[in-house]
Amino acid sequence: MKPAESVLVATDFSEEAGFAAKRGASLAREMGLRGALAHVLPASLPAGLHVQAATRAQEALAVLAEETAREGPRFELRLLSGKVDEALAEAAQDFDLVVAGARGQRLLAGFSLGRVSAHLARLSRRPVLIVKRPPEGPYRRVVAAVDFSEPAREAVQWAARLAPQAEVHLVHAFEVEFESTLRFTGVADDEVHAYRRQARERAVRAIERLIGQPGVPRERIARTVSHGYPPRVILDCAAQTDAQLVAVGKHAAGRIERLLIGSVALQVLEQAECDVLVVPGD
Repeated sequence: MKPAESVLVATDFSEEAGFAAKRGASLAREMGLRGALAHVLPASLPAGLHVQAATRAQEALAVLAEETAREGPRFELRLLSGKVDEALAEAAQDFDLVVAGARGQRLLAGFSLGRVSAHLARLSRRPVLIVKRPPEGPYRRVVAAVDFSEPAREAVQWAARLAPQAEVHLVHAFEVEFESTLRFTGVADDEVHAYRRQARERAVRAIERLIGQPGVPRERIARTVSHGYPPRVILDCAAQTDAQLVAVGKHAAGRIERLLIGSVALQVLEQAECDVLVVPGD
């Protein structure tokens, strides 16, 4: 994985987007990143309103840039036009990381980041950090969901980048394939539990192999392997550990998944109370 060099911070100038700007500035300082602040104006805005909104947005971006410069390097300003999630996803191609707030308040041009944050995470080919809480220093407690796929491995590596001093809790949720069918056909509970034990043992071995890979921390690592529905297991672990960040990998989506929130990553993004990092696969 090549070193991260840049971050794009999306803003609608709401309080929640301000949390994202502060976190983005802090990460830029800690990681030595160049950065940009971006705001999107709807392309459908009438010409007269577009000029007025663009002027106000430029002014607000300049003020925000002054504020974030106190936390980290000075960001360049980008005023975009188009559909918010698509415009941000396209702009993200020039950066290594995208940071956005979880909710917005329809300021200026009607940009409500809460409505588009999940869309952005679906569309972006770059990791997206959705900030849900006011930053209180560097991340110290991180949960990283692992299913032993490439996106999950990269999510762990990105979590280690964003939080190099944090305790990282690797969590894997497993389910026995066809367990409901086994039970329906009358397979004894003892045999079902034996399948569960085998699945758990395979997962534990896989986590140990993951820890030995480049970019995955060997210290300050905790492990949880639990039977259950993956989003619920991940969210429960985040609540029990008081996690400040959850990192999840996102598999390449088909047409239906791009339209619906159906993946584990996007369910965690929607329901987690802490910040969420979504790392896409190829």
